[in-house]
Amino acid sequence: MIVHISGKLVYKEPTSVIIDVNGIGYKLHISLNSYNDLSNINEEVSLLTYFNVTEKSQDLFGFIYAEEKKIFEMLISVSGIGPKIAINMLSVVKPNDFRERLISGEVKMLTSLPGIGPKTAKRLIVELKDKFVDSDSNDLPIDDNTDSNNDALNALKNLGFRDKDIRKVLNKLDANLSIENKIKESLKELR
Repeated sequence: MIVHISGKLVYKEPTSVIIDVNGIGYKLHISLNSYNDLSNINEEVSLLTYFNVTEKSQDLFGFIYAEEKKIFEMLISVSGIGPKIAINMLSVVKPNDFRERLISGEVKMLTSLPGIGPKTAKRLIVELKDKFVDSDSNDLPIDDNTDSNNDALNALKNLGFRDKDIRKVLNKLDANLSIENKIKESLKELR
């Protein structure tokens, strides 16, 4: 298995790079975040790699940061998420932002990422959240039909209520309620 590549950067574009290692050019697919932090052409670089082999292709994916590679590997462990979708997701959001979205169970924010629908977003949260934090099996993703769910969640957390309890209550409420009404109705059940 190829775990990293070090050599001279001979070509780069937002989705891929070519690194020359002793006269052999290796093409690696990268995220936009890695692209933005890469060295200039003809400078030495070192990238962590993930080698993906399928019946039709063999692809190398490159990462400047170990955290980005770790999240990439977690993403592709989820059914329905392939390496190309995972690298595209990491191009849109920084690893720490992705982690925060996942931990807070923000379905709507995850569905804004390329290739992710509501069902896949919920599956990502359920399958990966426990890898980031110690979670309770009762933690449910918030079905964000509007931004009001997220705003109500944050307001109730600021009042000292537990995330798990807030999520249970919010998921029961009518999605069309205003933020104020969601908070009022939630307070009735949370007290």
